[in-house]
Amino acid sequence: MPPAADLLTLSRLGLAVVLPFALMRGGSLPAACWVLAAASDYVDGPLARRTGTPSRHGPLLDNLADIAFVLGGLGTAAALGLVPWLVPGAILLAVVDYARAAFEASRGMVPARLARNRVGHVAGVLNYACLGVVCARLAWPGATPAIVLTAVELATIAVNVAAVVVRMVARTGAART
Repeated sequence: MPPAADLLTLSRLGLAVVLPFALMRGGSLPAACWVLAAASDYVDGPLARRTGTPSRHGPLLDNLADIAFVLGGLGTAAALGLVPWLVPGAILLAVVDYARAAFEASRGMVPARLARNRVGHVAGVLNYACLGVVCARLAWPGATPAIVLTAVELATIAVNVAAVVVRMVARTGAART
């Protein structure tokens, strides 16, 4: 049986499958999916470390679950006209660039520090926040002003693009040394 932390992460993959249908239906179900996914993302890593059961594949599974949940949700939201396509597009750009950098680091082509960066971490948090605002607006129409969603959308786009730029600049600097 997989460790409890991996089961939590796998549950987030299950929620990634459910969320697009929930978004199409509307109401409070998308918000419930978001709360469960965000809670599982917050708890799975610390749980693995606290119980001494981190798996080799846990971090990769965690990243895949986050990407599937956020991109599935925001891609569906874009298809429904709830957010502009630039939001999931910027996230996808950052994900592909991160995957490239992680692959190159795993092959010793670039230093490992080039794959992960603080800006990328902030982007990941904003990705969840943006999806959370979308879900909240569906659950409680009128409770969250449109300007809040617009601000989170713009921040999500900007920070995901900035994460790519930071990696590019770091890679250029590493290539010179």
